[in-house]
Amino acid sequence: MLRFCIVFILMLFLHSIALTQFNARKSKELDLSLFKNKDYQFSVLVYDVEANSYLHYNDSLINIDYTPASTFKIANTIIALENGVVDSANFLMKWDGIKRENVNWNADQTLNEAFRNSTVWYFQELAKKVGSDKMQAGLELLNYGNKAIGGEIDQFWLNGTLKTSMHDQVRFLSNLITRKYKLAPNTYDCLFQVMKYNLSYQYVVYCKSGWGQQESEDIGWLVGMLIKNGKQYAFATLITTNDYKKFDMQSLRYKISKAVFDGLK
Repeated sequence: MLRFCIVFILMLFLHSIALTQFNARKSKELDLSLFKNKDYQFSVLVYDVEANSYLHYNDSLINIDYTPASTFKIANTIIALENGVVDSANFLMKWDGIKRENVNWNADQTLNEAFRNSTVWYFQELAKKVGSDKMQAGLELLNYGNKAIGGEIDQFWLNGTLKTSMHDQVRFLSNLITRKYKLAPNTYDCLFQVMKYNLSYQYVVYCKSGWGQQESEDIGWLVGMLIKNGKQYAFATLITTNDYKKFDMQSLRYKISKAVFDGLK
C-alpha cells in the first residue's frame, strides 16, 4: 500500500511539472522588432523547462500546422536508431551516384554528415528501411504532429502529408531534452551528438533547420534544444514568405534564434 501511494504521488508530481499549453497572455513577449520586414513573417517560441514557462514573439503562427520539412530528420533519426536501422553517428550509407543540386549530397554519407548536410536521399533510405508499420509506431510513440504518413514512406514529411506546429515541435523537443520518452540511452546519446551545433561558446545548442513549401508559401524552420547557465530550453523559430529570393532565409533563421539565445539569462 505504501509503495502504491509513493508511486501515485510521484505520478501526480510528474504531471504537475509537465509542459503547459502555450498561452500568449501568460508568456513573456520577446523584442525582436529589429528583424521585422515586409518580405516575410516570423514567430519564435521558447520553453523554459525549469520554470515551465514560455517566451515568444508574434503568436500568430505558433499553433498553425506546417510541413516539418527537414526538421523531421530528428524524429527519423530516433525511429531508425530505435529499430536498429542505424547504430551510431558513424553509420555509413553509399551514395547512389545520382547527382543532385546540393553538391554536399553527392557522396557517401555517415549519419552525422547526412544530418549536418540535410541529405534528403539518406533519410529517405532510412525511412524505407524502417518501413511504414514501424514508422507509424514511432510517430505514435513520439506523438509527432498529426502522425500522418499517407502512401509514400519516403515523401510524407516533404509533400505536406505530415504536419506539425511550432508548439508541437517545442513539446516534442522538451521531451527529448528531459529524456521523457522511453528510448534507449544510445538513441539519446547519438541524437544529441548529430544535433549539436556550434553557435556560441556561451551555451550549447542542439538543432535542425528545415525548408519546405506549403501552397504558395515557403516555410523556414530552426528547431532544437538549448542549455545555458545550467538551464534547459526547447525552441522553434519559423519564417513564412511568398518570396524567399528577397532575403537570405538560410541565415536569417539562425540570426533570429541567436538573438533570442544571447538574451536569455
